[in-house]
Amino acid sequence: MRINKSYILPFIGLLTATGLLLYGPIAQEPSYHSFADTRTMLGIPSCLNVITNLPFAVVAFLGLSTTSNIIEKRLKLICTTIFIAFLLLAVGSGYYHLHPNNNALVYDRIPISIITMSLFSFIIYDRVHHRKGYFAFIILNMVGVLSVIYWILTEHAGKGDLRWYGMVQFFPLIAIPLTLWMYKSSNHYTREIVWMFLFFALTKLAETYDKAIYPLLSNTVSGHSLKHLSMAAAGYEIALLFRRIKKGNLPFISCLS
Repeated sequence: MRINKSYILPFIGLLTATGLLLYGPIAQEPSYHSFADTRTMLGIPSCLNVITNLPFAVVAFLGLSTTSNIIEKRLKLICTTIFIAFLLLAVGSGYYHLHPNNNALVYDRIPISIITMSLFSFIIYDRVHHRKGYFAFIILNMVGVLSVIYWILTEHAGKGDLRWYGMVQFFPLIAIPLTLWMYKSSNHYTREIVWMFLFFALTKLAETYDKAIYPLLSNTVSGHSLKHLSMAAAGYEIALLFRRIKKGNLPFISCLS
């Protein structure tokens, strides 16, 4: 019996959602807002955690310059959204570190959800089907933003629930490699994808071991600051990915520049 591969990702998504429903609410740990490095420098509280968001803005402008020559309107919207979200992340994450609380964290998490959902949508667009990719872009971004809104509303109700934001953040990390494996493409950006995932892994490790990394580096740079730099590096790999595609002379890309 041959399984239709178009059903595999929806099935995994449904299985994951069912598991989370059965697991129950996942609360936001209050200690999340407690960072190792809170030094004030140049008059800026938590200075390094704030200014290490600037590379997100650099990635945004590099990415927007790369996607500016995309001809196909739907693809251009998907790709442009990724880098606008990086720009929003630079502002939102910087604001959060100036005011580390749940309400400010919303402005950090919404751009992250847009980046992950839009990138996943691009992979579907390129590997599976253009129309399905654009439909996924609309639906997945709505789900991503709503997952953050749901979380903060449940926090205000005293029953914080991070389950769906967690799924939005981590499901693409499973679904993207699986999609790349199941669906072939004339576009060759495996190297950029591998580096992107490596940087995402470093991002998570740096975030998790924020307080252990800080003394290890003689109290100069914390894990959380390194998290920002690692995620910006992942964003740079995404920009390189689109640049490689642009050089691929595809019909939906203008290669005149």
